[in-house]
Amino acid sequence: MTNNGGQMKRLLTFTIMKRYFYLLQILLLSGMGTSAQDVINTDSPDQSDATYIVVRKHIQIESNVVFSSDDGMKGFDNVTLIRYGLTTKIELRLVNQYSVVREDIKVSGIQPLALSCKYYLCKEKWLRPELAFVGYFRPPITISPAFRGEHFGYTFTMAGLHNLTPKLQASANLGITQDQQTTDVSLISTAELNYNFTDLFSGYVEYFGNYGAKKSVSNGLDIGFVYALKKNLALNLALGSPTMKPGTANYISLGAAVRLPK
Repeated sequence: MTNNGGQMKRLLTFTIMKRYFYLLQILLLSGMGTSAQDVINTDSPDQSDATYIVVRKHIQIESNVVFSSDDGMKGFDNVTLIRYGLTTKIELRLVNQYSVVREDIKVSGIQPLALSCKYYLCKEKWLRPELAFVGYFRPPITISPAFRGEHFGYTFTMAGLHNLTPKLQASANLGITQDQQTTDVSLISTAELNYNFTDLFSGYVEYFGNYGAKKSVSNGLDIGFVYALKKNLALNLALGSPTMKPGTANYISLGAAVRLPK
């Protein structure tokens, strides 16, 4: 009887421990899911605008340094995007870019500021992708004469995203843009596949093109990676060519993004 009583006690203890173990697993998985949803989502370093809107009353700062070369011309750019979640569907944005160009001589300065707004249109449903509209407005004002915009410039883009699997996403942009120097209007587009290796690490491959009526078509390709060190802090890396000719034109981009408050 004593032996049977000990066996029953051990069995009961094992059953209780197993149930606590399963409960702990559920709590951990639930916590992982919540944190994954809160992980920072960025518009850099790719060429596409995402459909994601920054959380209301939060500020997100994304800054990248870009080193480029094109037929002997060397370039350096520091591009900073400041995003503010005005409502659950509207995001206000400001783009600042400092550029250095070296060919026969060195030219440096600040590009005209771009004022931007993103409006979330709808969620994904069946074959309809998630959609957002993005507008950029570039007044012909700058403190650097070397990069003065002669005319008003703009870009209007429709951004779409579709979840193919829980880890694989397809996204695209389609829009028009007006050049500040020539006032030429061009069609622009991007197409991207993004894969989430983990909740914190993702990679993508992207096509981007510019189709101007008064200039030759340009086709580019890039690949990149984004890693979240924390829920509100991420690092990114991208390699690409704006002409699909890596031997003559290519660039590398390094950057970081932070969301405030946490």
